[in-house]
Amino acid sequence: MYFYIILEKRLVKTMVQFELKKIFQKGVNRIVLILLVAVTLAGSCLAIRDVRYYKEDGSLLTGIKAARQLKEEQNKWKGYITEDVLRQVVEENRAANDSSKEADEALVKRQGFEDIRNMINIGFSEVGNYDYYLCDNISPDKAAGLYERRIFRINEEIKASEGKTGNGLSEKEREYLQKQYESLKTPLYYEYAEGWKALMDSQYLSTLMTITIVIIGFFISGIFSDEFRYKADSIFFSARLGRNKAIGAKMKAGFITVTAVYWCTMLLFSAIILFLLGFGGAGRMIQTGRNFSSIYNLTYFRFWLFTLLGGYIGTLFILMLSMLVSVKSRSAVVAITIPFALSCAPMFLGRIPAMTYLMNLFPDMLLRINWYVEEYLIYEIGGKVFRGYSILIPLYLLLFVLLIPVLYFGYKRVEVK
Repeated sequence: MYFYIILEKRLVKTMVQFELKKIFQKGVNRIVLILLVAVTLAGSCLAIRDVRYYKEDGSLLTGIKAARQLKEEQNKWKGYITEDVLRQVVEENRAANDSSKEADEALVKRQGFEDIRNMINIGFSEVGNYDYYLCDNISPDKAAGLYERRIFRINEEIKASEGKTGNGLSEKEREYLQKQYESLKTPLYYEYAEGWKALMDSQYLSTLMTITIVIIGFFISGIFSDEFRYKADSIFFSARLGRNKAIGAKMKAGFITVTAVYWCTMLLFSAIILFLLGFGGAGRMIQTGRNFSSIYNLTYFRFWLFTLLGGYIGTLFILMLSMLVSVKSRSAVVAITIPFALSCAPMFLGRIPAMTYLMNLFPDMLLRINWYVEEYLIYEIGGKVFRGYSILIPLYLLLFVLLIPVLYFGYKRVEVK
């Protein structure tokens, strides 16, 4: 009996290996995999190139050379952004403007504290009307009240958000947003973090996730439908383990493929950028970068983990649904359309005001976490208020788990034609 169990386990392992071999030996899949690697390398290069440093002679450095100069300049301001530091930034900014004949010359002198200057600009600008030159005209003492201003400003941002979406917020939702703003520990810490900013504050990460999920769709679309395509379904289902272990092997192969391709792509993209631009600033809060208004109080490192985990769960759900469609339709072509439809279409439909609220619940939102952490995506359920991603991540994880038995028994009960 023990020998039989060991033999069956080895057989199942062999079946999984066979299914993986079928996936990655296809010529079209190899070409697509090479394309994905090329896109990943290109995306990382573009993200690195976006790092810029302006020299005193007017020339522009980009990429690694720029990062080295920025690290030296920004770390001069390394430490907590206290009221005194905020005052000093305004004074240094004014000195840079007064001692410069042109705007570009002033920009060169303030590159070390440009992120802090930007925080002041965002904090004191009118909602929806960002003023890049606000820091040039604000008083040092007023700038020192940035953290208080941020909490006060939430009401203005709520009103602007309601006017834009047409959806009013309940009293509990307003209180929740206020508490989230107040829970941010200040003063914020500042240091060089161009590597994390290039990785998380750009559009390349979310774009790469979308491309990755579409490409993985090519890999897994034929796992269940190929038996019908090659007219081998009668043999497959009449085999001794055809309607149980063999189906499980296909599902395991699909899960391994999705997991391996997704994480290899995301980690390769992240590693290239961080190794070349530096890991410094991982403990910096995202509010010191582009996401000053975010209700997610995360460091850049935790933000990266949060974004990749959310993207992984969204990818699992969408591609599991794609495999289920391939079972029902018996077509790889139809299955391939699912990743594209769910990762791309909602993004455009969400621009229609009447559909925005509904589209915010679609799984594609998990592929764009780094772009939506500034949005007030909150929901009141049973008298309690939740942030959007506090609902979406467990929701689609649960739906993915529920799809597993549906896929298994759906394929098991397929009738041979």
